[in-house]
Amino acid sequence: MSDSIRSEQEEYFEQLCLAVDAGETHEQEAIEYFEEQSHESGFDAAVWLDIALYHAPDVARGIIDFVDESDRERSDIAQTIADTLDISYGEDECERFEATIRFALANGVPVDLDVVLDGCNRALDDLEGWASADTMAPLVRLRDALFAMQTGN
Repeated sequence: MSDSIRSEQEEYFEQLCLAVDAGETHEQEAIEYFEEQSHESGFDAAVWLDIALYHAPDVARGIIDFVDESDRERSDIAQTIADTLDISYGEDECERFEATIRFALANGVPVDLDVVLDGCNRALDDLEGWASADTMAPLVRLRDALFAMQTGN
């Protein structure tokens, strides 16, 4: 996610989000943990939002209203997604990334689409020459969706 060192609470929240994504726990547990921790010193809502956006969109939907506009503006979800497209380019992942980006944009989280497009193009360049068209198809669809978002289509 980020190059900075995470707190134990952020690590635990990430584990909760992963458990929600895996269907091992209900998103309410992660949402309640977010709310509890939001009053602690050193809490950075932007980091926690990015964790939820990336790992558990259901949790992100539950916490978005608790994240101030200034914290939403500091989100780095575009870079996080772009940095993982070289290893996360399957159908489910690309569909999820598109849905996450759309959700973020609809909820006041700025997403630099150029950054994600660069990530798509880097991943496609890495796959070119050895991967089949079927393997590359989800990334191509994501790239096309990003272009459409940029142009407002």
